[in-house]
Amino acid sequence: MATNLNVSELDFDQIKNNLKNFLKQQTEFNDYDFEGSGLSVLLDVLAYNTHYNAVAAHYSLNESFLDSAQIRGNVVTRAKLLGYTPRSILAPRAAIQFIVDASASPVIPDTLTLERGTKFTTQVQGETYQYVVLNAQTVTKSSTDTFTFTNVEIAEGTYKTIQFRVDNDIESQKFQIPDMDADVSTLRVRVQQNERTESYDVYSKFESLLNVDSTSQIYYTQENTSEKYEVYFGDGIIGRKPLNNNVVTLDYIYTHGVESNGASEFSFSGIIGGLVDAAYSTPTLITKASGGADRESLESIRFNAPLTFTAQNRAVTSDDYRSIILKGFANISSISTWGGEDNDPPDYGKIYIAIKPLTEDKLTTKEKDTITSSVLAGKNIVSIEPVLVDPNFTELELDVFFKYNPNLTDRTQVELQGVVRDTISDYNFNNLNKFDGVFRYSQLLNLIDNADRSILNSIVRPYMFNKITLGTTNASNNFELNFASPIYDTKSDEFSVTSTAFNIGGVKHYIGDEEIVGSSDRQVIIYKIVDGVNVTVINDAGKVEPSKGRVTLHSFAADAATEIRVTATPNSLDIAPKRDQLLNIDQSFVQITAEIDTISTAGASGAIDYNTNARLR
Repeated sequence: MATNLNVSELDFDQIKNNLKNFLKQQTEFNDYDFEGSGLSVLLDVLAYNTHYNAVAAHYSLNESFLDSAQIRGNVVTRAKLLGYTPRSILAPRAAIQFIVDASASPVIPDTLTLERGTKFTTQVQGETYQYVVLNAQTVTKSSTDTFTFTNVEIAEGTYKTIQFRVDNDIESQKFQIPDMDADVSTLRVRVQQNERTESYDVYSKFESLLNVDSTSQIYYTQENTSEKYEVYFGDGIIGRKPLNNNVVTLDYIYTHGVESNGASEFSFSGIIGGLVDAAYSTPTLITKASGGADRESLESIRFNAPLTFTAQNRAVTSDDYRSIILKGFANISSISTWGGEDNDPPDYGKIYIAIKPLTEDKLTTKEKDTITSSVLAGKNIVSIEPVLVDPNFTELELDVFFKYNPNLTDRTQVELQGVVRDTISDYNFNNLNKFDGVFRYSQLLNLIDNADRSILNSIVRPYMFNKITLGTTNASNNFELNFASPIYDTKSDEFSVTSTAFNIGGVKHYIGDEEIVGSSDRQVIIYKIVDGVNVTVINDAGKVEPSKGRVTLHSFAADAATEIRVTATPNSLDIAPKRDQLLNIDQSFVQITAEIDTISTAGASGAIDYNTNARLR
């Protein structure tokens, strides 16, 4: 009998060869032709069965770990062991003001209630979407018989109510929300004694064990293996347990998610409080719809679950704040957190938070209040103050040059320029517009060079700029511009900072800078051009701090309110944002120049007319 068994192979052919070798070691099969006999088919079956079991075992093992699982139900289960519940789909939310004029009604009540679920409609890109009121609002009649509902929060979707009966004969009874696209953040849970009673208890979502006992009216949510959310209650020790035959009512909104983000015009068609003859105004927009998001992806769960477990629902370090906000607030495209000791200038006792929303450039005031008063409340250290700041965008302007061999492509020069522009746009979308999005010069060049086989080499000149609107008084023109990179110090009469034109006294003027003797900073000047010569008009209009990438402007006024572009040359071809900074390539300021490579088409003689591009303008 064979004593050496090879069990390390997983490939089908190798498994079959191992089986053959095993049989060849048996005296019964000396000089047996394994390929030309029916036994070969039996070996195929054995090899297939072994291979099948090995693959099944491999997949099963992978599904046992958060990092390698591919089936969503398994990823969710592993995350649950870390105390993490994946975020559901989120409905876009907007805020409106709504007025009901009841002066023509025969009977006018003293108060009027805008009920939860009241419907409004809007259109986005030709599609009609329904929005519903999230929280009931009751207002008192004014002296002119009108009712004004202010700051009404509405969310996109369909309002739905579903009821369940509690059956304590079912161990660990759970109540499943039947809609996969339900926004769980809009869920309201109520418990009645039976279907005949009108009073009910409203249960709150479990957040922390603090002050939770057997009488606490709390509920729990989790995503199950069928990718639907379910609600369950306490066991009578940690949270109140509903009694047998109690009625559980779940009402929530199921939504289309991101599709109606940006909606800004709403209409109402219906009746409130039975006021048939009332005039219903067109809703006035307070904040347009934002915050709609798809359900949390597998990769997001994999990333956030361990961070949340590490934070243990308490905010101490900047990473703790990041993980708690990511778990409790969804309108986030990118987030950056840093301690006050790392701020510029240092500001001890504070934690700074910068968030770029999904569809807008910055959060609304209400969203900021939600984060500080709800998401972080009770989790952060009392002595540490969380401060939410808006993202600071540094726009990038690119001068792009590339040489190509027309013999290697069917594309025209214009088509090649279009291919390069699309490549730059893809790079901007995939790599920038996030707080860890570094502009990597060589990476972009490599993408451009590989955009078409005819492109032989390329060069990119990056510049940073910000847009500001000048006022007509000195007091209105105090600006501090913080760029994402240190500014190139020319140490000469060349400008490190320039601007587009603005009028002073009917004459075009510009921003420039000049060296300050004995200082590493540079002086901002205002100049005009006379007969091709720069003439300084204001010799102290601010300061450039090259090492900090900072430009301050003051002490000048324009003839009229004018938007100008202030451009700075970066000190490095790589640009790395810090803290609240974000990079974005402005496609309207991407200049692409294509030129035939004369050496590749004419050989050594083409070197005579071969041109190279300067590093700076």
